[in-house]
Amino acid sequence: MEAMNTLLDWDKNQEFDFVFENDIPRAAIHSAEANQIKSELTEKIKSGTHLLCIVGKDTGNNDWINWQIQTASVTGRKVIAVRLHTKNKSPASLLNFGSTFATSFTFDAIKQAVDAGEASSAVMPPLPEGTSRFDNL
Repeated sequence: MEAMNTLLDWDKNQEFDFVFENDIPRAAIHSAEANQIKSELTEKIKSGTHLLCIVGKDTGNNDWINWQIQTASVTGRKVIAVRLHTKNKSPASLLNFGSTFATSFTFDAIKQAVDAGEASSAVMPPLPEGTSRFDNL
């Protein structure tokens, strides 16, 4: 909650325009309800330019967070991550999908990571015909 309140304060700054999705789905990622949730989350992700993943103590093993990071990446959104504590485990997708890490949870460090992500963004290669970037999500 403290991190979210800090982001809300930063949202008043004209340099960033944050939209928050603080509600992690409660349904299992492979459940019948998941397709509808994934559809709604995909639209929210696609409406932004970046996805900021705040790595807390329980973030590393959350299937939904991994899915959101993968979805952001394959839809061309830049993924920025920041750990609230150095011992917090990062989701595997942050390491596998070319995310940019902020050095600390400060406005300047996150802005620097956003700028670095913009400068070093790589275009994903085209997929073989008949396949989808979402096949493995």
